[in-house]
Amino acid sequence: MPQSRLIATTLLALALLGGVALPVMPCLGGGRSALAVSVVYACGSLVCHQRIERSLTTCGRQWPVCGRCSGLYLGAAVGVLLAAASVGRRGTWRQWRTRVLVSALPTGALWLGEVAGLGDPGTPLRLALALPLGVVTALWLSAVSRGDLR
Repeated sequence: MPQSRLIATTLLALALLGGVALPVMPCLGGGRSALAVSVVYACGSLVCHQRIERSLTTCGRQWPVCGRCSGLYLGAAVGVLLAAASVGRRGTWRQWRTRVLVSALPTGALWLGEVAGLGDPGTPLRLALALPLGVVTALWLSAVSRGDLR
């Protein structure tokens, strides 16, 4: 398996795992799961600001990443499941580049609005508008991992 396919496959597995872990980790407080929870939150801190006011909560505890990051990871998990069902994997490199850029528009527009001072849209909207980018990125990675790109 070429290196790019191996990397894509690894990222897909992590995306599925991450999508499941996000809402579950806050509920796994102590005991034997404490180390796993600590590792997930530490990994989350490497890619996310983890601001409490921008994060979802489960079981009264903050998720490992903010709402926007959660949308990306949950979307990626959905994309992995769609790819497993052979939905939307084919295309050329140019088509995939266009798909990824278009799917990034909602997140990018919202982020630009926030930076421009147009207000706080709230965590649920940040999550919802990041979902398409997560889904399409996972579908693209699936196409790479299976060698379906032309």
